[in-house]
Amino acid sequence: MKITLEPIDAIRPSTYNPRSAVPERLDLIELSLRKLGFIAPIFADADGEILSGHQRHLVAERIGATHVPVFRTKALDLDQRKALNIVFNRATNDFDFHHTPGKVTAELESLDIQALAARIPDKEVGSDGFLRCLKPAEVPVKDLCRANAGRWIQYARNLARTLHRHGILMPIVCREDLTVINGIGRLEMLAEKKVVDAPVVFVTNDEAEFARAMMNLLSMDFDIHTRYADMLRFNSFRRARRVRRELGNGFIFATHGAKPCHTFDIGKPADRARWIKEHGTSILDFGAGHLTETFLLRQQGIDCTPFEPYRLGPGGINKAESVELTREFLAQVAAGKEWTSIFIASVLNSVPFREDREHIACLCAALCKPFTKVYACASSAGESGWRQVNGKAFMNESNAGNIAFRLDYEPGIRIGDFQDKPKVQKYHTIPEFRDLFGQFFRSVKVDDFSNNINATCASARPVDPARLRAAIEFEFDLPYPDGTRMDLVQCAMDAFSQRLQTDLK
Repeated sequence: MKITLEPIDAIRPSTYNPRSAVPERLDLIELSLRKLGFIAPIFADADGEILSGHQRHLVAERIGATHVPVFRTKALDLDQRKALNIVFNRATNDFDFHHTPGKVTAELESLDIQALAARIPDKEVGSDGFLRCLKPAEVPVKDLCRANAGRWIQYARNLARTLHRHGILMPIVCREDLTVINGIGRLEMLAEKKVVDAPVVFVTNDEAEFARAMMNLLSMDFDIHTRYADMLRFNSFRRARRVRRELGNGFIFATHGAKPCHTFDIGKPADRARWIKEHGTSILDFGAGHLTETFLLRQQGIDCTPFEPYRLGPGGINKAESVELTREFLAQVAAGKEWTSIFIASVLNSVPFREDREHIACLCAALCKPFTKVYACASSAGESGWRQVNGKAFMNESNAGNIAFRLDYEPGIRIGDFQDKPKVQKYHTIPEFRDLFGQFFRSVKVDDFSNNINATCASARPVDPARLRAAIEFEFDLPYPDGTRMDLVQCAMDAFSQRLQTDLK
């Protein structure tokens, strides 16, 4: 491991660290540093921006440390640094899928931390005992595996893999008998890679239980939903993981029920006739993703207008194409285009905030004519992805590589996709869908099947102009990864004003 001793001011905190520094937790970190010293280094990128260890850096400075152990990564772009920052916030603990800050904090509070700490003498700041991770021991991986057989945590291994892809390896913390106190996932990852020796920092038996609590249970509250708000919004784009050749569930639940999507073929005359009878021939695909449904419907002579603010291209989000699609959509809005059906299919899965989802429902209601229906579909709280992060679903081959965890700012929220770009997934309930759409429609019929919540909404209520303005200001000024925004608010205000024959400015 390339851990070096560096001046404390050679590294600096990031501005986006998603953990909130609670004073009581900082006091515990100080106690941990005084009793255990640096068991793990501070991790920073090549330019000195801290990726993991913000609170230890702060506390080390306040207790008089002038130098700290640092592991530097290669140069990373901002999105990579943000993603790794979140991964570090989980990978430093031996967590499983279902652990949340609330759960580990409750376990920590059940321990007599002061009594555990009282058995351990203070380490002199700057001493070898204080900087103990600078010189980790090299211990045979096979010996460590033998001593810890049966303790594997697949999720912790996945986190270790993600860090290792960026050349990052944290030391394993062990008792003298080789029992792992922290780093069981790192050990499993090294064993799978057939690494001969692992870097190990040893703690004494008196230190072991205190070290376990400090390294696995001392968790700050996450503040991802405010610190990373824009990133979570533009990372909501539809992933290009599978090319479908049929309409998705969100487009067929009203006519095909819970039957598999592949058993419905819009190209067959009977299926097409049944679909048109329910949905008509003038369609708005709100959040069209890869435009799969748009193209399939157009092939059948059905007029389908797509709106997709995050159109995916070969290198990521193609802003130019996204803006062009939006302008074409707004031209239809201004022209008074009458849509018989509006689909919000899978969009609400990855919209990270309730307020954002309300803006979408508001806009769709404003686009409705008296005969227009809105069909919304999103993942339910019964879906396996949500059950996994609650410890209620078994891992299988298809999700064995996942790393995701719950966020507590809203029910049914998890974050994952750290290997690519961190993305929020929202899992809905029937009451949530009723509450969301009931604000904007007099008739809202909601059901739950095929692990989806489905809503059919009719008779749009008159939309409050102030609320519609807020929705337009949100949806047509969305952020992009390059730091720019859509910047079509004025264009959208004009289009909706013309459509509704009212001045929204």
